Amino acid sequence: MTDFNKGGRPPLIDRCDHCVKVRFNNSEWDELTRMMERADMTVKATFIKQLIFGRPFKVLVTDKSLAAYCAKLSEFFSQYRTIGVGYDLAVKELRANFTEKKAAVYVSRLEKATLELAGITHDVMELSEKFDEQWSQKSR
Repeated sequence: MTDFNKGGRPPLIDRCDHCVKVRFNNSEWDELTRMMERADMTVKATFIKQLIFGRPFKVLVTDKSLAAYCAKLSEFFSQYRTIGVGYDLAVKELRANFTEKKAAVYVSRLEKATLELAGITHDVMELSEKFDEQWSQKSR
């Protein structure tokens, strides 16, 4: 190679000059495509080179049930906050507009509903712990 450079792209020291052609049947092609999708790769040549030379490649598995569960859990806790605000407003109205005896009856009903809500919250926390254990086993 000469030292004279006419411009353009600088020459590579270790050029990839050798080309190998590989043919796949339909089932092999589908498997290669699935493997590439799991590894989040888009360039087939790079993916195949990594497979041949044993270089590690990452496989990211996304669990849609985890995303759905987290979304429902967020929705549940936003509803929980709404209930808390409504609870405060109800107690203020009971105190301001009802007699002490009637307010006590309504507050006792409110307490029962609150205990039910606490039970539901406990169940949700148990489900979350089970889901967390299941997810942590999958990620190992």
